[in-house]
Parts: sequence; structure tokens; C-alpha cells
Amino acid sequence: MAQFPMKLIRLMAVAWCGFGSLSVGACARHHNSSTTPDPSVSDSTPSSRTPATLRVTNSHWSDVRIYLVRGAMWTRLGLVTTNSTVEFIIPPDLLSGASTITLVADPVAGTGRWTTPLPVVSPGDEFELVVENFLQYSHLVVR
Repeated sequence: MAQFPMKLIRLMAVAWCGFGSLSVGACARHHNSSTTPDPSVSDSTPSSRTPATLRVTNSHWSDVRIYLVRGAMWTRLGLVTTNSTVEFIIPPDLLSGASTITLVADPVAGTGRWTTPLPVVSPGDEFELVVENFLQYSHLVVR
């Protein structure tokens, strides 16, 4: 009877390893290498696959978390440490739809937040946010 729990544990360990390897494979991205873009064809309009980017320069005394808010959904883009600049890609699924997107800079230490609604975002747009030491002086530039 003492061997039954040990066999069950081994069976569960094998099943867990098998499931783990299958789930990692499911997350892999498929890249189609057979189609290469034709460099002779130039399109002056950005394609729908061109991501919008957000460059954040943090001049605040604290590290700052950057979020995009659409409706009730908060999407964390990442963290910008003090006196550094980080470039983020705005997820394309946030660009689709008609609702307003709000940019939030939330210092890790401190009590205030800086927010601003983004203008209409299209693929290929570039935004630059400078988070100042006094949050109310922070500003967003659209390029």
C-alpha cells in the first residue's frame, strides 16, 4: 500500500512535465520565412502591422510604472527607472475600437499619479512622455 502514493506522485510528475512542455510550445510564435517583403515596393502610409510606440523619459525621483487604460482595462506597459529612458510598444489590440485610451504614469513611491487621454492613436504613431520631478509638469509629445 505504501507504493501506491509513490506511483501516483511519479505519474503526476510525468503528466505535469508533459503538460508543461506542450504549453510552452503553444506560446511560441510562428514566423513565416517563405514570404519576404519586396524592397522595391514602398508604401508611404503605415500598415496596420506597424506598431505605435511610446518613449518615456523619467526625470522623477522615483521609478515610474506606465499604464494604458481603455475603459476599465488597465494594461501595464512597464517600469521606467529614475533618470532613464525606455521605449514601449503600444499593443495593437488597444488601438482597435472607438473608446478613449488614457496614459497613466504612477510613481512607485509617492501618492500622486499623472494621467492624460491620448489623442487618436494610429499604427506607426510615436509618442514621447517626459515624467518630471513635479508630476504636474510632465508632458506628452506626439511625433
